[in-house]
Amino acid sequence: MERPKRQREDNKNEDMISEERHKRQHKDNQNEDMISHLSDCLLLHILSFLKTKQAVQTCVLSKRWINLWKTLPTLSLRLFDFRSYFFFREFVSQVLSLRNDSTAICALHLYKCHGQLGINLFQRTIKYAVSHNVKHLQLDVPTFEYFPSCFFSCLTLTSLNLSAYYNTLFHLAQPQIFPNSLKLPALTTLSLEFFAFRCSDDGCVEPFSAFNMLNTLIVRSCVVLDGQNLRISSTKLVNLTIHMYRGCHFKNFGRFSFRIELYYAPSLHTFAFIGNVYIHKLSGSKSVLASIKHASIDLLGIPGFGRKNPAILLNWLIELANIDSLTITPPTLKILILDCLGSFPLS
Repeated sequence: MERPKRQREDNKNEDMISEERHKRQHKDNQNEDMISHLSDCLLLHILSFLKTKQAVQTCVLSKRWINLWKTLPTLSLRLFDFRSYFFFREFVSQVLSLRNDSTAICALHLYKCHGQLGINLFQRTIKYAVSHNVKHLQLDVPTFEYFPSCFFSCLTLTSLNLSAYYNTLFHLAQPQIFPNSLKLPALTTLSLEFFAFRCSDDGCVEPFSAFNMLNTLIVRSCVVLDGQNLRISSTKLVNLTIHMYRGCHFKNFGRFSFRIELYYAPSLHTFAFIGNVYIHKLSGSKSVLASIKHASIDLLGIPGFGRKNPAILLNWLIELANIDSLTITPPTLKILILDCLGSFPLS
């Protein structure tokens, strides 16, 4: 009687082990299928979140994926991913040569590599992107002189993110001038950093009026050279963000003290200002100011700077009196409180 009972227990244990092994194998098969059965479209979407070098390295892991990188819709090229300038240039050149020529480029990102690419390869890269109907472009721009002419009238570009070199704006005599010759009819989003704006032939500093489809404008740490007003004029502009000089040097402070003029932006809905020690004066037509529904003000107050800030800030609140919502950060509120305490001293 003892032996059959023990045998039944052994058989039961074996069945449990077999069932557990079967479950584990089934789970492993499911995990394998989740990767191996993904469509090329989904794989390309996942690979688009990687730097291009990482995407190419990932495709080497599978025979099925070996040529998948050639149809990537996004190219993200960064010098820091390579041991030397030579390997970086060679990689960029090979990507442009071996990529599937019938595949459009959705986005091109070039991170701090203009000088390291060399003029010829940089121009080749931009020409390639434009000829392949690029929609989103993010570049570090030391000078516009090296851009091919096709860039200035790209018909497919909807999003443009440009950053000039910090040193050219705050330390050198000649900053990078944002050109008035850009004709980008499909552009809806524009982000600029460390540029200088110059008067056009009519004497106005109005750099955005040519972008008829512009919806979102972001201006970071830019200056006005020849005028007192930076005029914002764009028919379809909805979102405006101006981010000024946080964490920068103030050697040529005079060029920063321009007025923000909301001249013609009938669709403007949201306005955000992020500032440092100086608050720009704000003016605009009644229709534009009335169209703004949401505003936010974020100031970093530093002792010894911007003594006129409270008065200017109060004028902002008067100009924006009809908005639906206003967001003010604690440092901004502190500036207003200190001004009130100064106006009404305690006895």
